[in-house]
This record gives sequence, C-alpha cells and structure tokens, in this order.
Amino acid sequence: MNSEIVMYSWIFVVIFIGGMVALGFVGMKRTKDADDFATARSSYGPLTMALVIAAGISSGSTFMGIPGLAYSMGTPSLWYPLLYPIATVIGMLFVAKVIKKYGDEFGTRTIPEFIGERYKSEFLRIALSIISILLIFYVISQFVAAGTMFQTMLGVNYGTGLIVTGIVLGFYVFLGGSHSDIITDSIQGFLMLIVALIVFVSFITGFGVEGGFSGMMDKISAERPEGDFNTLFAEGDMTYGAFWLVGLLFIAHLPFAIQPHLGNKFMAVKDGKDMKKLLMYTTIFATFLPVMALGGMMGIAVIGGGADIRPDSIIPLLFSELFPPVLAAFLAVAVLSAIMSTSDGLIVSLSQIVANDLFRKTIVPRTNMSSEKAAKWELLLSRYSTIVVMVLAVVFAWNPPESLAVFLWIGIGGIMAATAGPILVGALWKKGTKTGAISSLLIGNVVYWIVYLPIGIGFTNPFGAAGIAVLVSMLVMYTVSLATQPKTSTSMAVENNIKLGK
Repeated sequence: MNSEIVMYSWIFVVIFIGGMVALGFVGMKRTKDADDFATARSSYGPLTMALVIAAGISSGSTFMGIPGLAYSMGTPSLWYPLLYPIATVIGMLFVAKVIKKYGDEFGTRTIPEFIGERYKSEFLRIALSIISILLIFYVISQFVAAGTMFQTMLGVNYGTGLIVTGIVLGFYVFLGGSHSDIITDSIQGFLMLIVALIVFVSFITGFGVEGGFSGMMDKISAERPEGDFNTLFAEGDMTYGAFWLVGLLFIAHLPFAIQPHLGNKFMAVKDGKDMKKLLMYTTIFATFLPVMALGGMMGIAVIGGGADIRPDSIIPLLFSELFPPVLAAFLAVAVLSAIMSTSDGLIVSLSQIVANDLFRKTIVPRTNMSSEKAAKWELLLSRYSTIVVMVLAVVFAWNPPESLAVFLWIGIGGIMAATAGPILVGALWKKGTKTGAISSLLIGNVVYWIVYLPIGIGFTNPFGAAGIAVLVSMLVMYTVSLATQPKTSTSMAVENNIKLGK
C-alpha cells in the first residue's frame, strides 16, 4: 500500500475515532434510564432515522463482502445487491408501523418483547431472544471487515485492527447505547452515501480505465469471461446458478428489516405520523447504497481478475489505484463507517437480550426485587454485556471466513426463518394466533438448520436455505392459525344446539 495513503488513512482514522467517541458522550447525556439505552424512544426525525436504518441494512458486507463477490464471480453475484434492498424495504413497509405502534402503546423495547406482546406469549419472547443470539455471526462478520480494512489501508496487523475496533465500538456504545448508536450511524450513513455515489459515478464513466466505460467492459469480459455482463447466472453455483435460487435469495430477505438490531429503530422515530416519510427516505437510501457492488466489477478491470488478493479487500485496493492518496484514504475510512454503523446496533440488540428480554421481562417478575433496584441492574447489564459481546466478536473473528456476505447469513438465516411467520404474516393478517406463531417460529427455524447443515440436507447456500425456511414459516403460520381460530359466540351456539339435538 502507498505510504502516503497509509499516512492519510491514519489521520482520518484518528479524526473518525475521535468523532465517534465524542458523539458517544453526547449519547450518554441523552441516556437517562434503561429505556433510553435500549430504544432512544421517540427522539429522532424521519430523515435521521432513514440514514440510520439504511446504514444498518448496508453493513460491512455491502461495502466489502458484496464487492468481493462481484470481483471473484462477476455479474451473476449482482443479483444479491439488486434484490436484497428491494425485499428488505417491502418487508419493512408491512411491519414498521405495527412495531412503532406497539412500542408507543405498550413500551416494548425489542423485537422479542414486541412479538411476546403481540401474541401474549412469554414462550415466544424467550424463544426469539435465544434465537437472536445468532446475531453474533453478524457481529463477527463486521469485525472481520474492520480488521481487513485496518490491515489494507493502515498497514497494521489484522488482529490489532480487530482489537482497536472492539475498543472504539465498546466505548461509545457503553456510554450511550441506542442514542450513541443512532447519532453516530446518521453521520456514518451520510458518509456511506458519499462513497456509494463516487463508486457509481466512477463505474458509469469508466474512471481511470483506458477507453472509459466501453474499455472497462471489454476488460471485464477479457479478465472474467465466465462472469461478464452477458452472463446472468453462474452455471452450477448453489446461490446464483438459476432463477429459482435467486428467487429464494429474494424471499429470504423479506423479513430482514425485522431483525432485532433494525426493528427496534422504528421505536426511536419521534411520531407515528412520520412513518411515511421514514419509509420513503429509507427506500431511497437503502436501494442506492448497494451500488457498491459495481466497485467489485470495476476492480476486475482495474486490478485484474487474476490478482492474488482477498476478494473482500477489493474496494480499498480499488480506491488506492484510482484516486489521489488523500481521497483514497478518506473513502476507505468512510467504508469503515459501514462496518461501525451495523456493529453498534447489533451490539445494543445483543445487550438487550440479556438486560431486557431475559432480566427485566423474565427474571425480575419472579423475584421480590424493587422497581428501582431492577432498573439500576438493567442499565448495568445493558452496558457491561456490550463488553462481553466485544470480546466474543474479537475472539471468533481472529480467523476470518472466506466470504463475509455468506458467513453473516449462517446466523441470521435462522432469525429470518423464525420471524417470517409471527411478524411478517402477523403484521398483514390479524387472524394470526399464538399457536400459529409458536409453530411457525419453531418449525421455520428447524427447517432452516435441517436444510443448511451438513448433518441434514447440506444445502450449501444459506440464502436458499433461509428462503425455503421463510416460505415454510409463513405457510405454517397461515395454516395453523386457520386451524386454531378462537370460536365465535355464533359457532359456539351452533355447537351447543347440535349437542342438545336441536
């Protein structure tokens, strides 16, 4: 890496980290109690929250993993960035208002608590809380992206990058929880839009490639003939090998916006009347950010398809080749925003599994603990459990997986399968029952692991396995709910008459 880029990268990283820590103190001043830490309830406008949610959707995977797939595979992998934001937004359109409404009326703080209130079921809340621990896979993938960025742009050891990431994230999340998460993510989301816009303009102009756009397309065809823009599907590939596989990828992302670290963001919107604006802004931002994948395609022409590099590092390498050192360094640090913006929300959500869903809602009601003492302990658990999550993420990310975009889905595929029926179908259909919700959560999750794990069917595509499980979860929710509808007074009267022989 160019020594000038390394120097400028250090300057921008120091500024970036300093800014995030300072905003952490701002979040701390706004955090008065455990509810503030968990949700920052009704505190921010729709534009701010749209930036936050879009940034949370577009993680380090979107800014490094998906371009890495595009670089290594070519055009067929572009189905992913094309379809996942559309599916995510469609799902969000159905559930955002419902989650906000329950948060305002019942004070729910998390998605597991929301689902427990929706169906009046403690089992559902606890079960989804346990399943949500799978978010640790998502956190690990973000740490891997951060470590790779530190290694590529700053010339530091990968492990050192992981530790620095953990310390910075842990510090500002510990201070202000959701407030720190939202304040920092809004800034990070804005930086991400700038980077995505620069990548998009660079691609459509063929910037830095001899012959411009047409020359770039010719080079892509020459370097990656099996994945140029004339190829829609990758023959034999278990993710992009056929239209039905791509369709499963789309279906798998329909419940994406109701993951615990995204769904709780709807509660932070100031007013339920702002939800239409929020959804409009989020749709624009979330569907534009994945153009980062075009950077991976451009990397084939600029870096060369046969380069001996980690695919996930293609974006920082592309920046170093195309732009002056100071701009390349700034853009690379802005990519770090994508990683941080998802990681902090995930960490807050995981901390709330312990503090809210298990301690406040499960343990406290079974004890004689006073409300004041319970609130104090809840805030302490919220803060200190973030440190535990950090340590686990660093340990498990020490040996990075081959592909970030695939690795993070190993865990969240199970969450998608568990929530599709109870939340997605339940938001659209008021006749959903508690029995239907429990059945769909359990069966959907079991089906995902049976399809995906080698001890089961061994379907090596987590997107496809999740897509199949999501369909099963929604079907089970519908059929079991129909079979367990509460009896109306009329039907009960008819039954009584039949029993009486009338």
